[in-house]
Amino acid sequence: MRRSGFLILLSAAAFVLACAGGAEAADAKYGVVNVQRVLRTSKGGREASASLDAEKKKLESVIRKRRDDLTRLADKIRDLQSEIEQKGAIWREEERERKAFELRSERRDFAREQDDLKRLVRESQRDLQKRQRAALTKALKEVRGVVHEIGKKEGLDVIVDSGSGGVLFASPKVDLTERVIKLYDQKKK
Repeated sequence: MRRSGFLILLSAAAFVLACAGGAEAADAKYGVVNVQRVLRTSKGGREASASLDAEKKKLESVIRKRRDDLTRLADKIRDLQSEIEQKGAIWREEERERKAFELRSERRDFAREQDDLKRLVRESQRDLQKRQRAALTKALKEVRGVVHEIGKKEGLDVIVDSGSGGVLFASPKVDLTERVIKLYDQKKK
Protein backbone atom coordinates (compact mmCIF):
# COMPACT_ATOMS: atom_id res chain seq x y z
CA MET A 1 0.00 0.00 0.00
CA ARG A 2 2.81 2.38 0.89
CA ARG A 3 4.58 1.60 -2.40
CA SER A 4 1.49 2.25 -4.52
CA GLY A 5 0.89 5.56 -2.73
CA PHE A 6 4.48 6.57 -3.44
CA LEU A 7 4.07 5.62 -7.10
CA ILE A 8 0.81 7.53 -7.42
CA LEU A 9 2.51 10.57 -5.90
CA LEU A 10 5.37 10.24 -8.40
CA SER A 11 2.92 9.89 -11.29
CA ALA A 12 1.00 12.93 -10.09
CA ALA A 13 4.23 14.93 -9.80
CA ALA A 14 5.19 13.96 -13.34
CA PHE A 15 1.75 14.94 -14.59
CA VAL A 16 1.87 18.33 -12.82
CA LEU A 17 5.32 19.04 -14.21
CA ALA A 18 4.21 18.03 -17.69
CA CYS A 19 1.14 20.23 -17.53
CA ALA A 20 2.90 23.27 -16.06
CA GLY A 21 3.25 26.04 -18.61
CA GLY A 22 6.53 27.68 -17.58
CA ALA A 23 10.03 27.30 -18.94
CA GLU A 24 10.92 25.06 -16.02
CA ALA A 25 8.39 22.46 -17.19
CA ALA A 26 9.73 22.58 -20.72
CA ASP A 27 13.25 21.87 -19.43
CA ALA A 28 12.17 19.07 -17.10
CA LYS A 29 13.74 15.70 -17.87
CA TYR A 30 11.81 12.51 -17.28
CA GLY A 31 12.66 8.86 -17.05
CA VAL A 32 10.64 5.68 -16.89
CA VAL A 33 11.63 2.36 -15.32
CA ASN A 34 9.70 -0.91 -15.23
CA VAL A 35 10.71 -2.08 -11.75
CA GLN A 36 8.93 -5.43 -12.11
CA ARG A 37 10.93 -6.18 -15.26
CA VAL A 38 14.13 -5.19 -13.47
CA LEU A 39 13.32 -7.61 -10.65
CA ARG A 40 12.40 -10.40 -13.09
CA THR A 41 15.36 -10.10 -15.46
CA SER A 42 18.24 -8.73 -13.41
CA LYS A 43 20.87 -11.00 -11.93
CA GLY A 44 19.98 -10.00 -8.37
CA GLY A 45 16.27 -10.54 -8.95
CA ARG A 46 16.81 -13.94 -10.56
CA GLU A 47 19.16 -15.02 -7.76
CA ALA A 48 16.65 -14.04 -5.08
CA SER A 49 13.88 -15.83 -6.95
CA ALA A 50 16.02 -18.95 -7.45
CA SER A 51 16.96 -19.01 -3.78
CA LEU A 52 13.33 -18.77 -2.71
CA ASP A 53 12.32 -21.43 -5.24
CA ALA A 54 15.00 -23.77 -3.88
CA GLU A 55 13.72 -23.26 -0.33
CA LYS A 56 10.17 -23.85 -1.51
CA LYS A 57 11.13 -27.11 -3.26
CA LYS A 58 13.04 -28.30 -0.20
CA LEU A 59 10.04 -27.56 1.98
CA GLU A 60 7.69 -29.30 -0.46
CA SER A 61 9.95 -32.36 -0.33
CA VAL A 62 9.78 -32.46 3.47
CA ILE A 63 6.01 -32.06 3.41
CA ARG A 64 5.63 -34.75 0.73
CA LYS A 65 7.69 -37.17 2.86
CA ARG A 66 5.57 -36.44 5.94
CA ARG A 67 2.37 -36.98 3.91
CA ASP A 68 3.72 -40.29 2.63
CA ASP A 69 4.49 -41.30 6.23
CA LEU A 70 0.93 -40.39 7.20
CA THR A 71 -0.43 -42.46 4.31
CA ARG A 72 1.60 -45.48 5.44
CA LEU A 73 0.36 -45.01 9.02
CA ALA A 74 -3.25 -44.79 7.79
CA ASP A 75 -2.75 -48.00 5.81
CA LYS A 76 -1.33 -49.68 8.91
CA ILE A 77 -4.34 -48.55 10.95
CA ARG A 78 -6.75 -49.78 8.26
CA ASP A 79 -4.98 -53.17 8.11
CA LEU A 80 -5.00 -53.51 11.90
CA GLN A 81 -8.68 -52.58 12.04
CA SER A 82 -9.43 -55.16 9.35
CA GLU A 83 -7.42 -57.81 11.18
CA ILE A 84 -9.30 -57.13 14.43
CA GLU A 85 -12.65 -57.38 12.65
CA GLN A 86 -11.73 -60.64 10.89
CA LYS A 87 -9.82 -62.50 13.60
CA GLY A 88 -11.03 -60.86 16.80
CA ALA A 89 -13.64 -63.53 17.48
CA ILE A 90 -11.06 -66.34 17.54
CA TRP A 91 -8.39 -64.56 19.63
CA ARG A 92 -8.01 -64.93 23.32
CA GLU A 93 -9.10 -61.95 25.45
CA GLU A 94 -5.50 -60.79 26.05
CA GLU A 95 -4.77 -60.75 22.31
CA ARG A 96 -7.95 -58.77 21.55
CA GLU A 97 -7.06 -56.22 24.25
CA ARG A 98 -3.47 -55.96 23.02
CA LYS A 99 -4.61 -55.38 19.42
CA ALA A 100 -7.28 -52.88 20.53
CA PHE A 101 -4.65 -51.00 22.56
CA GLU A 102 -2.30 -51.06 19.56
CA LEU A 103 -5.08 -49.68 17.32
CA ARG A 104 -5.87 -46.83 19.75
CA SER A 105 -2.17 -46.03 20.05
CA GLU A 106 -1.73 -45.95 16.26
CA ARG A 107 -4.79 -43.68 15.88
CA ARG A 108 -3.37 -41.26 18.49
CA ASP A 109 -0.03 -41.26 16.69
CA PHE A 110 -1.82 -40.62 13.39
CA ALA A 111 -3.81 -37.69 14.84
CA ARG A 112 -0.64 -36.23 16.39
CA GLU A 113 1.32 -36.59 13.15
CA GLN A 114 -1.55 -35.07 11.18
CA ASP A 115 -1.67 -32.06 13.52
CA ASP A 116 2.12 -31.70 13.32
CA LEU A 117 1.96 -31.73 9.52
CA LYS A 118 -0.77 -29.07 9.46
CA ARG A 119 1.29 -26.91 11.81
CA LEU A 120 4.43 -27.45 9.70
CA VAL A 121 2.58 -26.42 6.54
CA ARG A 122 1.14 -23.28 8.19
CA GLU A 123 4.43 -22.21 9.75
CA SER A 124 6.40 -22.97 6.60
CA GLN A 125 4.05 -20.95 4.43
CA ARG A 126 4.21 -18.05 6.87
CA ASP A 127 8.03 -18.26 6.99
CA LEU A 128 8.30 -18.48 3.21
CA GLN A 129 6.04 -15.45 2.77
CA LYS A 130 8.12 -13.55 5.30
CA ARG A 131 11.32 -14.43 3.43
CA GLN A 132 9.74 -13.45 0.10
CA ARG A 133 8.72 -10.06 1.51
CA ALA A 134 12.20 -9.53 2.95
CA ALA A 135 13.89 -10.47 -0.34
CA LEU A 136 11.52 -8.23 -2.32
CA THR A 137 12.04 -5.33 0.08
CA LYS A 138 15.81 -5.71 -0.13
CA ALA A 139 15.79 -5.92 -3.93
CA LEU A 140 13.44 -2.93 -4.23
CA LYS A 141 15.70 -0.89 -1.97
CA GLU A 142 18.72 -1.79 -4.10
CA VAL A 143 16.87 -1.02 -7.35
CA ARG A 144 15.70 2.33 -5.96
CA GLY A 145 19.31 3.16 -5.12
CA VAL A 146 20.34 2.36 -8.69
CA VAL A 147 17.44 4.43 -10.08
CA HIS A 148 18.43 7.39 -7.88
CA GLU A 149 22.03 7.06 -9.00
CA ILE A 150 21.06 7.09 -12.69
CA GLY A 151 18.64 9.96 -12.13
CA LYS A 152 21.30 12.10 -10.48
CA LYS A 153 23.97 11.20 -13.02
CA GLU A 154 21.72 12.03 -15.98
CA GLY A 155 20.14 15.09 -14.36
CA LEU A 156 16.59 13.77 -14.45
CA ASP A 157 13.84 15.56 -12.57
CA VAL A 158 11.34 12.69 -12.32
CA ILE A 159 11.57 8.93 -12.78
CA VAL A 160 8.30 6.98 -12.79
CA ASP A 161 7.67 3.23 -12.52
CA SER A 162 5.93 2.23 -15.75
CA GLY A 163 4.88 -1.11 -14.30
CA SER A 164 2.73 0.48 -11.59
CA GLY A 165 -0.08 1.31 -13.97
CA GLY A 166 0.30 5.09 -13.77
CA VAL A 167 2.15 5.49 -17.09
CA LEU A 168 0.03 5.04 -20.20
CA PHE A 169 2.77 5.94 -22.68
CA ALA A 170 6.48 6.57 -22.48
CA SER A 171 8.88 7.11 -25.32
CA PRO A 172 11.63 4.49 -25.53
CA LYS A 173 14.20 7.28 -25.24
CA VAL A 174 13.10 7.98 -21.63
CA ASP A 175 12.92 4.27 -20.69
CA LEU A 176 15.77 3.59 -18.27
CA THR A 177 14.90 -0.03 -17.53
CA GLU A 178 17.80 -1.62 -19.43
CA ARG A 179 20.31 0.82 -17.92
CA VAL A 180 18.96 0.08 -14.44
CA ILE A 181 19.25 -3.67 -15.06
CA LYS A 182 22.85 -3.32 -16.28
CA LEU A 183 23.93 -1.13 -13.37
CA TYR A 184 22.08 -3.30 -10.84
CA ASP A 185 23.76 -6.41 -12.26
CA GLN A 186 27.17 -4.71 -12.02
CA LYS A 187 26.54 -3.86 -8.37
CA LYS A 188 25.46 -7.46 -7.58
CA LYS A 189 28.78 -8.96 -8.81
